[in-house]
Amino acid sequence: MAGRVLILGGGTIDYGFAAGYLKDHEFDITACADSGLDAAKRLGIHIDFLLGDFDSVDKETLDGFMEETSGGSTKFARYPAEKDYTDMHLVLEWAVGKKPSEIVILGATGGRLDHLVANINILLLPLKNNIPAYIVDKNNKLCLVNGRYNIARNDAFGKYISVYPLTEEVSGLSLSGVKYPLDGVTVEKGGSMTVSNEFAEDAEEAVISLDKGILIVIQSAD
Repeated sequence: MAGRVLILGGGTIDYGFAAGYLKDHEFDITACADSGLDAAKRLGIHIDFLLGDFDSVDKETLDGFMEETSGGSTKFARYPAEKDYTDMHLVLEWAVGKKPSEIVILGATGGRLDHLVANINILLLPLKNNIPAYIVDKNNKLCLVNGRYNIARNDAFGKYISVYPLTEEVSGLSLSGVKYPLDGVTVEKGGSMTVSNEFAEDAEEAVISLDKGILIVIQSAD
């Protein structure tokens, strides 16, 4: 079983935030999806695995990577541009196969909205394998939840806590320790009632739980 896995994607990365985040969080394995390699080079990160069709990574960066890792421990896989899955999907499958304790993805937001929607949905892969997985950027920390999820105030990513159904509905949804609590309600996809909640004034922990369905949980900072 692997420890914590970091995945770098080709989305927008705030490098000041990323450098600080990586200083505060240690990872055992780092993988890149295509042009995530450019981010790795800029951040000075050692790469254990690279996958993609390599249509968006800087050619000089890719050539240098291939030369440096020739015969080394770093692995890579090249896929054709015309394939059934995105590079991020394939890298995430690889990471899930390592059975890590946690997966964090940087560079999964910003840019194309179709990739953002896909990146949120493919978090179902680690969820189905009971692996905590998060998409993180400068202002957000996102995960999927199908049971109970606790957020300690002293470990919260930002001021706001929002939940939204990924499935058509979520039943038995309860929120406690927040300004706007819920108790066993059913929330259907298509509304906005559960957006922009906050910690209750005296709460040290927010608790999200549900009986059936899948929630997108987003912690956000302005």
